[in-house]
Amino acid sequence: MRGAEIDMRRKEARVEVRMTEREKEALKRKAAKNGMTVSEYARTLLVNSDDATIRVIDTEPLKKAAHELAKQGTNLNQFMRFLNAHGAVALDQDEAKAVLEKEVSAFSGIMEALAALRREADRSNIHLRIEDFDNPESE
Repeated sequence: MRGAEIDMRRKEARVEVRMTEREKEALKRKAAKNGMTVSEYARTLLVNSDDATIRVIDTEPLKKAAHELAKQGTNLNQFMRFLNAHGAVALDQDEAKAVLEKEVSAFSGIMEALAALRREADRSNIHLRIEDFDNPESE
């Protein structure tokens, strides 16, 4: 079989790929832009891409930092409840300052890590899926 004859063969084998609706819509747009069906587009990319490169950024440290930040948020919430219930007169100002400095430090660390991750992704032309940080099933 040659050329068009090969393309006309019955395609019986199936590969299933799970993706978000957003990813599916992006795939449909790209296929349409290239004048192909989604199946043709995906097959062409998967079968004919010998130089496919998968770029990975380790986001685990950032996930751990985000988890720590959530814990600090709980601590800050408890601190504010105490202030609302007992007033500032019941407060040890040095301890309060230490708690707030810890919160600011944790938040600053997360912001610096996010900025570094974004810079690395931009340099490497990598799309980041930030929703992974909000999805408890991704851990």
